[in-house]
Amino acid sequence: MASEKRRSNWHEDVFFGIHYDLHANAKDTELGREVTPGLLRERWELTRPDWVQCDCKGHPGYTSWPTEVGSTSPGVVEDALRIHRDVTRELGIRLGVHYSGVIDSRALELHPEWACIDAKGTADLRSTCRLSPYVDELLIPQMLELIERYDVDGFWVDGENWGSPPCWCDRCKKEFARRTGIADVPTEPGQSHWAEWLAFQREVFTEYVSRYADAVHARKPDCLVCSNWMYTVRQPEPVVAHVDYLSGDYTPNFGAYRAALEARLLDSREMTWDLMVWGFTRNYAASPSPWAMKPALHLCQEVAEVLALGGAVMVYLKPQRTGWLNGWEHEIVAEVADFCRARREVCFKSRPLREAAVLHLASHYYTCNSPLFNYGSAVQSVEGALNALLENHISTDLLTADAARRHLGDYKLVVVPAQAPLPPETVTALEAFAAAGGHVLLSGADLAGAHPDLVGADPAGDPLDVSIYVAVGREAAELAPPWQRVAPRDGVDSLLVRLKGPDPAKDPPVAPVVTCRKVGAGAIVAVHGPLFRDYFHTHFPLVRRLVGDIVAALDIPWEVTLEGPSRLELVARRKDGRLMLNLINRGAGEMLCNQRTVVSELPPVENIVLRVRLASPPESVTLAPAGTALDWRFAAGLAMITVPRVEIHEVVVIEPAD
Repeated sequence: MASEKRRSNWHEDVFFGIHYDLHANAKDTELGREVTPGLLRERWELTRPDWVQCDCKGHPGYTSWPTEVGSTSPGVVEDALRIHRDVTRELGIRLGVHYSGVIDSRALELHPEWACIDAKGTADLRSTCRLSPYVDELLIPQMLELIERYDVDGFWVDGENWGSPPCWCDRCKKEFARRTGIADVPTEPGQSHWAEWLAFQREVFTEYVSRYADAVHARKPDCLVCSNWMYTVRQPEPVVAHVDYLSGDYTPNFGAYRAALEARLLDSREMTWDLMVWGFTRNYAASPSPWAMKPALHLCQEVAEVLALGGAVMVYLKPQRTGWLNGWEHEIVAEVADFCRARREVCFKSRPLREAAVLHLASHYYTCNSPLFNYGSAVQSVEGALNALLENHISTDLLTADAARRHLGDYKLVVVPAQAPLPPETVTALEAFAAAGGHVLLSGADLAGAHPDLVGADPAGDPLDVSIYVAVGREAAELAPPWQRVAPRDGVDSLLVRLKGPDPAKDPPVAPVVTCRKVGAGAIVAVHGPLFRDYFHTHFPLVRRLVGDIVAALDIPWEVTLEGPSRLELVARRKDGRLMLNLINRGAGEMLCNQRTVVSELPPVENIVLRVRLASPPESVTLAPAGTALDWRFAAGLAMITVPRVEIHEVVVIEPAD
């Protein structure tokens, strides 16, 4: 945590929670009408959450409790927050509240001068300026009111970094000039000082979060503050804001895919975190589209990513407008909760084994994301690299620059997927990592021009603006442009060449596209084109195999290898001196697409073989959570373990010999 250690952090010990929000509005008529102590007690005794987050104030800006500071929804007929507080205290459950921060439509209706202003001078109708009086005159007073009146245990502040566009109001322009000495404020990419302007806006957002967090901590030191999605993939700089834990609610569609990325970034932060799975989904491409509750099978597959990476789990449910909590939905959540709790002992707070890592650098991200903090296209190569490695059964982590400074030397392979510009300190660190025996895999058409010494190759003409073909066994993969033509330097090997056409049996090799420079005991491999962006867009099996072949050529002595289909994900972890080899079935029994997003069938993966490097035969090898003993044999420093079947998520637990 960036702020000084004030007290114990209760979020470090919670594991399974439930989140409710209603986003109260001006048209509500019956908020809280059906909320009773008996209803809450019955639902929570069934699901047994460690903490609950209930509705408080959503994006419309109206509260669902009778505030004396801001705007209470006219539909409040019962103080549901008071009932939530009383029952959570009775049951020993921590109570957090869902509070919309930057996004507040009602505040801007009453105070248009608080609005975020775009580059053309138009006021935003929902996002407040981070330098406006909003934080001091409404947000903080309401938070303190909630502490005084309800003694809440935490704030999960929504509508924050992802809802914060750049602001060109007079306050922001004046403060930018004061801090930087730059009088001419840019209004679009390509203009002078655009990077400084966005960096200033990000700095102001961080200060805004610390401002309300400090006010909360001053009033109630044990009340925790989380800004939704802060310091996740969309905000990869070092943690400096005074938040107590990290969290995000991943996309309602294809959540396992999103969780695989975000959970790895959060795990690298080395502070307490959770991810929230939406309990329901819909087709966002259709209008109108109904909502549907996900079956337990689907939810268990989505939360398995979070469990495997050591985090805490929340499930998001929507109450009825009256506050009624649907019983059948809580029965599904109870099944998911049991699935999670069965794995707590082997998963919660585990640490990475550190085999391979993908770098996600703020220096690249903030040059091409959607400002201020949204993805745009900036993460495509990172996602492509991560998934290509995972689908080749390589246990892979995701590191920010500061996490890499701490742990780079602990890995065997580090992948740097199209992360231009590479900061000088990163180049130096990669060179040293390779010299010490590590393997670096970089991609991008800019490498030979920007870092010829690092990759050992120089540009040999303009980049190709057409697709190229490369051989993968007897077949050929087509790869989209641009690809830089390169001339390898003396002693630098060519690992892969492009073909003149799409048939390796007929079309001859033309020129190198992947080079390998030996450095000390390691190597630096450069893919001189957007290979991982291609994989992000297609997940073509031939491209997956190509990535696997490139990595295999490096002959890396992995601690763990796996034989199984590409849909089986390996997450290698450590806990309490034991190896925890998580196996996640990422498949589906039906074809998934935008019109079919729910997993209702999941064929098991069978006859899996793991090979694990160990100094001596293990004391035991079991499959959690059932505790079943597994068949294994040990020879020449390798334990070969057979796993008969993985339904959704199982953990191979290897107990070392004394």
